[in-house]
Amino acid sequence: MGACFLVLPLAGCGSSSYSSSYGPGTVTSGSSGGSSSGGVTIGSASSGGGGLTGTLDTVVATPSVAGPLSVAVGTSQTISIAFTSSDGLAITGFAISGTTYPATWSAPSNFSCSLVSTGSGCVLNLTYTPVVGDTGTLTISYIFVNNANLPESPGGSVSIPYSASSANDVIASVTPSGQVNAAPGQGSQSVSINFTTDDGYAATGLALTSALSALPAGWSSSATNFACAIVSEGSGCQLPLTYAPTAAASGTLTLGYSYTDASGAARTGAVNVPYATASGGNVSASVAPSGQINAIEQTGGQAVTVSFTTDDGQTASGLFLTAESTLPAGWSGKLSAFTCASVSTGNGCQLQLKYAPTALAAGTLTIGYGYTNAAGTAQTGTLDIAYAATTDDNVTGTASPSGQINAVVGSGTASVLVTFTTDDGRPATALSITNDLTMLPPGWSSTVNSFMCSGLSTGTDCQLSLTYAPPAYASGTLMLNYSYQNNAGLT
Repeated sequence: MGACFLVLPLAGCGSSSYSSSYGPGTVTSGSSGGSSSGGVTIGSASSGGGGLTGTLDTVVATPSVAGPLSVAVGTSQTISIAFTSSDGLAITGFAISGTTYPATWSAPSNFSCSLVSTGSGCVLNLTYTPVVGDTGTLTISYIFVNNANLPESPGGSVSIPYSASSANDVIASVTPSGQVNAAPGQGSQSVSINFTTDDGYAATGLALTSALSALPAGWSSSATNFACAIVSEGSGCQLPLTYAPTAAASGTLTLGYSYTDASGAARTGAVNVPYATASGGNVSASVAPSGQINAIEQTGGQAVTVSFTTDDGQTASGLFLTAESTLPAGWSGKLSAFTCASVSTGNGCQLQLKYAPTALAAGTLTIGYGYTNAAGTAQTGTLDIAYAATTDDNVTGTASPSGQINAVVGSGTASVLVTFTTDDGRPATALSITNDLTMLPPGWSSTVNSFMCSGLSTGTDCQLSLTYAPPAYASGTLMLNYSYQNNAGLT
């Protein structure tokens, strides 16, 4: 079975350019006082901050999962903890200290961050692989030096209750990783939440229990109501969000959801998205295709593009990949030599990767990067990419040009071609765009009202043409949903 998304970032700007972007854990801080699914995303952005202040700051730890973590026996699940500064000022000397991980958890042997402030520069990834009857609470303690150069030891802790389950669980993964940042009144950040099951088998009837009409200030979604009939692997169930603050703020967006697991039991879950305003010219990373990256074992391969852009169109400089950027088995690409002299809007800074698994496996690829923002401050960031090998072929949509889509407001036009292919060359059938193509975001249009392909495999036989001609400065993400039948006849 295939229900999928294509996401493209985009932007209206003052010069012509073009790309494929359309522009509860409990935390205690110390104080100094089988279905197939896929997706494609097209984003945009317009080129146009302010930080929070304080005296003595602390570290805020935000787990990606809100509430207890439940994972099916025989599978594994990676979660992240974003460490940020309580007031945006610099914290140094951060390290995990005095923490012993249970046997069912894996983590870096020594985790530290030279700088903690806003954004995704300090993100700890943990993997839970449960056994029958496993239950408990993982408590992680940390130390740091605050902005007044005072050591905080102990500095704080974060606790995550966990348990093994007999049926599958729906997990929500947020892109970009860590804290979401944007400059107030100027910048915006596209955010995607991808829902998958931990074992690849289908859960049904997923629905948000949080109202999209009552999001915190600065947050919005192009979806008025969000639900997925089926959730499994891939990118067939994605929620698009945008953070475009108008005033200085920080907090955590928590979204709850309900679903029915493979055993027929009613279940619930929740996801955390930390956010804060920040000075302009900060770099974020997006992935195409969006959501979980899938490829069929041994014969399949999926090209993956990581695009680096700034939140407000200002120029950052000197981007490089940090030491934690290593490729797991099945992944290929040139990491060691990758740099970008400058980063702003468009598709001028892209990392090309490929996932071609030789065995059934799943995991998370972490890309760490450093750069100097528009204010001349050294910053770091993290991008997590979930992936899984499959036994049947997968359809992906690839936008051309890739990266963020840019066009001049009022006069520029960008043509976008979306090509649908299978990852192994075997045929898929009955592909259909489920969006109403007459109801695309402002500036977007299609020559057809609906789109279908009776059959597809490799080549250019299944292509959708789109046009982006922004009437006003804007940024966001165009998400195209599609369904298909894979080579096994699953929809």
